Amino acid sequence: MTINNPDAEQVEAWIDEERWHLENATLDMSVMLRGVSTGEALADAEVFSLAGAPLMLSSLWQSGSVLLVTSSMTCPPSRQVTPALTEFAERYPKLQIVVLYVIDAHPAGDLCPYTGTDWLTKDNREAGIRHPQPKTQQERNALAAEFRTLAGLTVPVVVDNMANTGWVALGRVPNSAV
Repeated sequence: MTINNPDAEQVEAWIDEERWHLENATLDMSVMLRGVSTGEALADAEVFSLAGAPLMLSSLWQSGSVLLVTSSMTCPPSRQVTPALTEFAERYPKLQIVVLYVIDAHPAGDLCPYTGTDWLTKDNREAGIRHPQPKTQQERNALAAEFRTLAGLTVPVVVDNMANTGWVALGRVPNSAV
């Protein structure tokens, strides 16, 4: 398996692992995985550049159409899919593509925000991705910068604030694209 092209067995393993955690979740998943509905206004949120400069999420679409994609270092499907965004951006130059780095999905030693369980995935163990949930904005920005390098991203990356306002505005859904 490569990071950009998982085989069918890997995809099936992800699905099985996701299914187990959703069935055993300690959180109300029907509320958490609602997402943004078509035509619904997206709430604004303060986010940060990788260098730490604050900006408003709404500033991203002031000059045109934006595809906003959420990602995090500890999410295996995110690491697999996100590198394709660079190719997508080259193919559709009129569309601005921005990655919003959000709360980490499977932090080492911390609870998964989707299931409320300690869920260090097999993929993360095998890849040596064992990052705890960042506790400060600087830690989250540093992890986002590491993620950008690992994924080989050339599209802009902005980082959600520590209150996770951007993630919540998008519906707390993993791997969303709006």
